[in-house]
Amino acid sequence: MLNLKPRLSALISKLCAVIIAWLGFGCSNGSDEPDVIFCMYGSPNGSFEVKGQVTTEDGIPVEDAEIRVTTERFNSDFHSFAKTVTGTGGQFQADGRDYAEYKLKVVCIPGNPALEADSAVVDVKYARDKNDFWYVGHTKATVDFKLKRKQGGE
Repeated sequence: MLNLKPRLSALISKLCAVIIAWLGFGCSNGSDEPDVIFCMYGSPNGSFEVKGQVTTEDGIPVEDAEIRVTTERFNSDFHSFAKTVTGTGGQFQADGRDYAEYKLKVVCIPGNPALEADSAVVDVKYARDKNDFWYVGHTKATVDFKLKRKQGGE
């Protein structure tokens, strides 16, 4: 009978090494002292503020529309960095901190079923405002939506 323990142990060790490398673990000399080496784990992240207004094509503010901020790669139903709802004047502001994405997708889902949902992709630049290795900074964007009525809608 074969002894599988050494093979299994070697396989698990290799898989762990790959997973740790894939997750972003590394060692670096990030200080002014040449003999200081520190290990780190993380992913680049940043904070954002997305604000704007939602109106109909006629300029009427849309209340209770759900705003989701995500990335182009994800469906906003699956993963959103931030969610908020528009107020009485159709205004919204969504704040969040997550993976540093240089294109944010902002999705607007109206509470009124007679209006069509809409989305916009916004290019953003982060301005570093903290001395944190993985933190790339803060960004702001303004996105305004003019929602259309659905065909055959009220």
